[in-house]
Amino acid sequence: MMKHLSGGDIRELHLRLVQMKIRLLDEIQNAEADIKAAHEVREGEGRGGSDTSEITRFEELRRSEMEIDDNHLREVEEAEHRMSEGHYGVCVDCGKAIARERLFALPTAVRCAACKDGLL
Repeated sequence: MMKHLSGGDIRELHLRLVQMKIRLLDEIQNAEADIKAAHEVREGEGRGGSDTSEITRFEELRRSEMEIDDNHLREVEEAEHRMSEGHYGVCVDCGKAIARERLFALPTAVRCAACKDGLL
């Protein structure tokens, strides 16, 4: 199924997915630490006011960022699974090969450019 990709392409794309996964896991871990630290500061202050609301906004922002990273991590893991199953680089809509250039630009792509843009 991945005939349009060479062995070198697959290795390079796998390496990119692994690097993306490491970065995302690191970002998620950092966000969790920031949220924990902010929560401890807020609990330690024990008073209302602008400081507490600022800390709460920071926590909410980090939680939102963490949710985005979790979604990207899931996409990376799904791409790794498709790769291991031999379905990587195949459009989920039309079944045609996803262009090599598209995969190198977005290793987690599940649709060819035409299906993504609604042209097919």
